[in-house]
Amino acid sequence: MKKLITFCAILGLLLATNAVADPQDEITPEHHSPMPLDGTWITIDEGMSGTPGFFTGNWTWNSPEAVRLDITDWAVVSDAFEVYDFGSLVGSTPILPDYVTLGIGAFDSPPWTNDPDVAWAEPLFSKASFWFAPGPHDITIKSIYIPTGFSDSTVAFRAVPVPGAVLLGLLGLSAAGIKLRKFA
Repeated sequence: MKKLITFCAILGLLLATNAVADPQDEITPEHHSPMPLDGTWITIDEGMSGTPGFFTGNWTWNSPEAVRLDITDWAVVSDAFEVYDFGSLVGSTPILPDYVTLGIGAFDSPPWTNDPDVAWAEPLFSKASFWFAPGPHDITIKSIYIPTGFSDSTVAFRAVPVPGAVLLGLLGLSAAGIKLRKFA
């Protein structure tokens, strides 16, 4: 059992490299952008004439590790989103109370912020995390709700690799737990 745990730990350390977007996966530079896999927030404020729709462009990566994609509304609360990978729906963020129905003054902080970290921590902003397996991904984001009275939608998202060491370490701990249960 010690050998299995040691093996998982060593293999995990070897796999725990920084994931980077693979420029070979870009199809057309004007429509596909490589996604930084370092936790950097990408923010978009795009006019949509008050009608929900897809944000312009796709974000691509090819990672040897699993990746967690965090997505949140920012600026004025109430925007909600769907995330697609190669055109297939992955999931959506919840629709929360509309900015107008909250009855809070114009551009108070919150429900208004220009900092995605503040929006990520604030419960009034719609947000979610999605997990992606290692390999290539092509992400598009659709705004499915825009606050009453606004003609633009704002979204912030970031990709964070999940190091192999973490996953293998959890496997090692699970194996150790199973072994211990047999002897208990």
